[in-house]
Amino acid sequence: MGIFKKVNMLSKGLRYKLMLAFSLMTIIPLLTCGYIISAYLFPKLDDLIDVSIVILSSVAVALLGLVLAKKLVDPVIDMAIETQIIASGEYNGKIAVSSDDEIGNLGQSINAMTQKIRSNIDELKSYGQKMKEVNVEIHKKMLALSSLLQIGDIISAGSVQLDSLLEFTAEEVSMVFDNGFSVLYMPKAEGGDFVAKTSHNIENETLRNLVIKPAGPGIFRKIFEENSIMVIDKGTKLSREAGEFMSSCGLKNILAIPMNSGRRNIALLLIGTMLDDYRFKPDDTDVIKVFARQITIAIESDILHRKAKELTIRDELTDLYNKGYILTRLEEEIKRAIFYQRPCSLIAFNIDGFKKFRDVRGELAAEEALMRVARIIKENTGPIGKAARIGGDEFAMLIPEKNKKGAAEVAEDVRKKIVSANLLKEGTANLTVSCGVSENPLDGATSDELFRKAMDALKQAKSSGRNKVVV
Repeated sequence: MGIFKKVNMLSKGLRYKLMLAFSLMTIIPLLTCGYIISAYLFPKLDDLIDVSIVILSSVAVALLGLVLAKKLVDPVIDMAIETQIIASGEYNGKIAVSSDDEIGNLGQSINAMTQKIRSNIDELKSYGQKMKEVNVEIHKKMLALSSLLQIGDIISAGSVQLDSLLEFTAEEVSMVFDNGFSVLYMPKAEGGDFVAKTSHNIENETLRNLVIKPAGPGIFRKIFEENSIMVIDKGTKLSREAGEFMSSCGLKNILAIPMNSGRRNIALLLIGTMLDDYRFKPDDTDVIKVFARQITIAIESDILHRKAKELTIRDELTDLYNKGYILTRLEEEIKRAIFYQRPCSLIAFNIDGFKKFRDVRGELAAEEALMRVARIIKENTGPIGKAARIGGDEFAMLIPEKNKKGAAEVAEDVRKKIVSANLLKEGTANLTVSCGVSENPLDGATSDELFRKAMDALKQAKSSGRNKVVV
């Protein structure tokens, strides 16, 4: 059985066919030799028929060997051609297999290898496309991160006004998504309705004109109450109210993020895309949260800056306005007085002998005296007047709607109250003040001129005996 199998395999093998072809090809010279021998050595066999039979037999055997050799060589040639095509990068071809010998097995192996290469290439293309998409997302995230860092630097530096910073942030946050847009809503007044503060890539005026009531009816009330994010995209099942809102505003998807400072609602960031069937990814939401946090920090920083600015116009010890503020207000009041042809006066005060008082009584007593004098001056400014500390022991009072005579009466009243207040609390001895008064337009048409005239009158009061008012 084993021998028969080997013979069977040998009969189907290329080696057997090659041996058979070689044997057939060698018969031709053997027959030729036989003919020569029969013709020349044995003349009795020179009959024409015998010669013809020998020749025809030789030709037939040669043709048979040629056909068999061609049958062996052609598949090899075809396989070489297909292999060259595959080597050039074309993997869609296939070698035709017509036999089950070594050549057929080789063709099947090459076909299998080509199929595997084609599968690997398709997988690489798919992987390449995924990598391209990942790179695009990474690029977007890097741009978003760069924008966040830039916004953070601007907030830290405090070199840009809030409105400009919010416009820049709205533009940058809209670029997180393809064909994205953004609208930032802020209250018109503290605790009031929200209106569009800034927006980017918005074509629908409905969003710009939208008025949001954080505590009123609407789809945003819940997210303000819970300080949560609202996501509406392809995977969201819309309520009737949400569907009506999206339809009326011409929106396809949105992210709405409320912002608050403490318990106070300060802004609402609304972003989205105009792409159909879009679904927000978790990392998209995370990035937008960071932008929202930056906006919150910017708004809070602006609030603190304005409060700090308000504090800088006041004297820390006496809580009166400082010199810079009172001169600015004086300039504004002079313009108003000129326009309406009304009077405006300035009073300058100086505590008499205050340096000696500080040296004798000490710093704490001096500060206490300054605060009590400041309190008396402030209480007498009237409903529209302004009081300021303009120096160590000097004060000023801005009095709109009063001429020099009326201002002098106010100054005299203040002087008497300071005397009667008995600030030293030591018998009859007490602190006193000297006063100088100037009026617009008699003494000048600018704040500097009025201030200088008031200080000149104050010096005159000091040099002429102190504790008096000089006009």
